[in-house]
Amino acid sequence: MIATVWTDAAQVHKRELRDILGSFLSGVTIVATRGSDSVPRAFTANSFTSVSLDPPLVLVCLGDKAASYEEFAASKSFSINILGDWQKHLSTVFASPGAEKSAAISGLHGSDVPYVGHSLSTLICDAHEKVVAGDHLILIGRVVQFATGAGRPLGFHGGRYVSFGLAEETLEESGSALRVAGLLEHAGKVMLLRRPGAQHYEVPSVSLTGDTRHGAALSQLFTRFGLSAEADFVYSVYQEPGAAATTMVYTMRLEGAPENQGAHVQTLMDGTELVFLGADDAPWDLVPGELPSGMLSRYFREKQAGVSGLYCDTPDGGRVAALSLAPRHWIDWNADVG
Repeated sequence: MIATVWTDAAQVHKRELRDILGSFLSGVTIVATRGSDSVPRAFTANSFTSVSLDPPLVLVCLGDKAASYEEFAASKSFSINILGDWQKHLSTVFASPGAEKSAAISGLHGSDVPYVGHSLSTLICDAHEKVVAGDHLILIGRVVQFATGAGRPLGFHGGRYVSFGLAEETLEESGSALRVAGLLEHAGKVMLLRRPGAQHYEVPSVSLTGDTRHGAALSQLFTRFGLSAEADFVYSVYQEPGAAATTMVYTMRLEGAPENQGAHVQTLMDGTELVFLGADDAPWDLVPGELPSGMLSRYFREKQAGVSGLYCDTPDGGRVAALSLAPRHWIDWNADVG
C-alpha cells in the first residue's frame, strides 16, 4: 500500500494550496448587485454553496482585494447567476476589470437587482448575513426568487473550464420516447450540428424530460448555442427504423441575426460544431438516416417552390398534408374562425 504523503499547509506557498483547492470540480457563477450610486457591480465566483433549504440560504465568497468589495459588503440584495456552458465568455469577462466588463455590466437585466439574462439558473437573494473569514467576505443570501432553464452547466476544475456538453451522450439520454428537433433557417441556410469525432451532421434535437413543453425545450436548446429562437410550426413527424424514439421536427423562428453569419456559427466548449448550410451545400447528404435526410431535402425543395407541407411517417411511405397559410398565433386564428 502506498503511504499518504501529507503537506503542511502553513509551510507552502498559497499558490500550491490554491491548486489543491482547484481539484474540487465546481460550477461557475456571476454575482451581481446594485451599488449605492445605482451602478451595477458584478464578479465571477466558483465558491457558490447551498446552505439551507428552510430557510432557503445560499452563499458565495468575495476576496477583500476585489474592487466591488465595499459595495457588496453594504448590499441589501444581490443575484447569483449559475452559468451554462454557452456563457464561458461572460465568466471570463466578469472575472477581471476592463472595458469589456464595463460593457457587459451595462447589459445586465433587472431594474432593481441586476442579473445575467439567459443563465442556466438565477437566484435573487436578500442579504441574510455577512461574515468576514480570513481574506474573504462570505455573503449569505436568503433566496426570494429564482428562475431556471435547461442546458449543461459550465464547470471549473484545476484552473480550467470544463463542459458537460453534447459530447456527453449519457447525460442526454432520458429514456423519453419523443425527441423534438429544431429546423432553424437564416439567410436561406439551415443550422446543423456535428458532435466531436462524428463524421455526420444532424439537426439539433433534444429528448423531452418530465413535463417540459416542446417549445420551451427547443428554445432552451438554442439558447445554449447563443441564439434566441422559438418553435414556430410542426414540420415533420417520423420514427427512423431502429430508433426507440419518435422525432417531431419544428421550424424555428430566429430573433435577430447570428453574430457570425458565415458557415461556422461557433464551436462549443466540448468541440461540437455548429454550421449554417444552404442548398448548394446539399446538407441532406451530410445527415445520416433516410428520414432525416429526406426531411431536409424536402424542406429546400419546398422553399424553392414556395409551398409547404406537414409530413407524417406511415408504414406505406408517409403522408404530406399541404399547408397554404403561414403560421398564425392561435388567439388571432381563433377569433377569425369563431
